[in-house]
Amino acid sequence: MTKTKTTSVLLLTIILASLSTIAPFSIDTYLPSFPSVASELNASALQMQQSLSLYMLGFAVMTLFSGSISDALGRRGITLVALFAYSLISLACALVDDIDTFLWLRLLQGVAASVGIVIGRAVVRDLYSGAAAQRMMSNVMLFFAMAPAIAPIVGGILEVTVGWRYIFVFLMLLGLLVFFMVAIYLPETLPKEERHSMHPIKLIKNYVYAVTNIKFTVLALVVAFNFAGFFIYIMSSPQLLFIHLGYAADDFYIMFVPVVLGIMLGSYASAKVSGQHSALFIISVGSVIMLLASIVNIMQASFLDVSSFGVIAPIALYAIGMALTMPALTVLGIDQLPNHRGLASSLQGFMHMGGNALVAGIVAPLVFNSVSGLAFSMMSFHIIGLLLFIWVYRALKQSKPLDQESPARDNH
Repeated sequence: MTKTKTTSVLLLTIILASLSTIAPFSIDTYLPSFPSVASELNASALQMQQSLSLYMLGFAVMTLFSGSISDALGRRGITLVALFAYSLISLACALVDDIDTFLWLRLLQGVAASVGIVIGRAVVRDLYSGAAAQRMMSNVMLFFAMAPAIAPIVGGILEVTVGWRYIFVFLMLLGLLVFFMVAIYLPETLPKEERHSMHPIKLIKNYVYAVTNIKFTVLALVVAFNFAGFFIYIMSSPQLLFIHLGYAADDFYIMFVPVVLGIMLGSYASAKVSGQHSALFIISVGSVIMLLASIVNIMQASFLDVSSFGVIAPIALYAIGMALTMPALTVLGIDQLPNHRGLASSLQGFMHMGGNALVAGIVAPLVFNSVSGLAFSMMSFHIIGLLLFIWVYRALKQSKPLDQESPARDNH
């Protein structure tokens, strides 16, 4: 830790990891309750899918601004406001009695939830650099990537024991817990002398500079496409488990425990090898693992009868490769914009969650009725990500890892 010693590394890891889990928990915890919510609120299958898409739309839009706001005003204040708002909105979701209000609340919940993960990534780069940053990001990403796998298990238990409304009570309590952790233990990590102006013209210049930084944009897209290959299964898990595999709401662990173990293994390996091998080497190894998993997945879907092992094993293998690559890709991406870490984290989050919104709202409904369609989607997303990585690998090898200072650096 370079700028503050008031918070231990372990406690900081717990806080940042908790911030990162709010967004995926908000997406996935209520997946096992889709039938119950639809029945009680008289919602169609399309409206239930919209409750996911609207959440991610709100999330994606807010990520464009939360990083820049924190670059101007500091990390801590905006995080506390967002967490408190998130808790209130979650409580409102638990009390709602019509689908239209529920959809609007989900949109607002996405807006509030977006702040945590964006600020968390920026805080990592405020305090750490190099291999230390990658190790911390690996630990944070472990929880971020595990959350979509753990959340449906928690949701399934709550659904069969107390009902779907208590899922949103649980999310409210999670938001309040993280709020108090940040309020008590997280110091401000961005000194006033390093902050930027929020003047609209200068903000626009910074955004234009960022999105025209090709290496930054491509690295963010690699993360988005790699994660989409995994996320298509998270979004399709109700259909996969209920229809294709014949399980019930409290059986989500059958799919998600192996996936969690894969994520844990990949994240542990990423943290372990940070500093021993270059980020590009680590990403290359993870990409090969994801490619192998995609090929195995296509083969089982094409030539084998549908079975739990045949369907789930390739997803778990893919999760290993994805978890191995995400921290290095994220740190490399932010390092392309060293003077605008909050803005860089915002744009990463926007492309990531924007991609997830498209997967949930458009791709998943087209393919989740077919095991082979899901397998083909995983392969397609990863191939696009792999081709983008091959290009950026060559570009980074031929130039300095950090781009020159932003022309808008005089924004303090």
